[in-house]
Amino acid sequence: MKTGVLVHGCHLEAYDWRGIAWGYPDRNELGRIPKGVLVALETNADLLVFGTGASCRLVEEDGQQIVKREGEYTLGFLLRRFEELAEFKAFEGVDLAALRKRVEGIAVADVDSMNTEQEVRNAARMFLRQGIEGMVLVSSPTHLPRCLRDACAALVGEEFRSLRQHLLATPSDSCYLGSRAENVVIFEPPHRADRHSQPLHLNAQRLLRIPEHHLDRFLKRLDGILQEEFQV
Repeated sequence: MKTGVLVHGCHLEAYDWRGIAWGYPDRNELGRIPKGVLVALETNADLLVFGTGASCRLVEEDGQQIVKREGEYTLGFLLRRFEELAEFKAFEGVDLAALRKRVEGIAVADVDSMNTEQEVRNAARMFLRQGIEGMVLVSSPTHLPRCLRDACAALVGEEFRSLRQHLLATPSDSCYLGSRAENVVIFEPPHRADRHSQPLHLNAQRLLRIPEHHLDRFLKRLDGILQEEFQV
């Protein structure tokens, strides 16, 4: 079965972008980029996609200032530092020259998607055009759970059936700055008879719609309610 790998993009204004995207060789922590390359190597992937178009950065190239979208900046970051993969233990004994040649032949940048669902769907259609039926998602431990949720939401219908049935997800090692996987909170819909049936997940979604300039006031009020009324 042919396999495609999607390395989820990281907003170029994210705190510690390099740590999230590249990782920490001195701690042997693979970021999203090297983990994606490793997965492509181990699965003999036919296509390696880097997302997205949701952010951009001004870079100098051939003496000119040009705008690079997130996906193409990320892919360019990899190609400029490809030999540095040798600093990670996971690449010990790997012929990086041969690997680079292979990656250059299968790697593409998605510069059109603006969110994770679009990113998954765009990559999925690229995969299907090449007869690829297996899809592997790569992202940080603090991001991958949502990526998998969005992939399940995006890959509905007969068009994506083969990819949906062969969908895998694997985490990199480095997380958002100051966070670990255990800091991610997931609200599932109520589904057990021995627990409450309150729709906490729906109310949690509403929190994301609060305007940013109101968040501080809201959180102070919420903290007061939780402490004063419920002692939590």
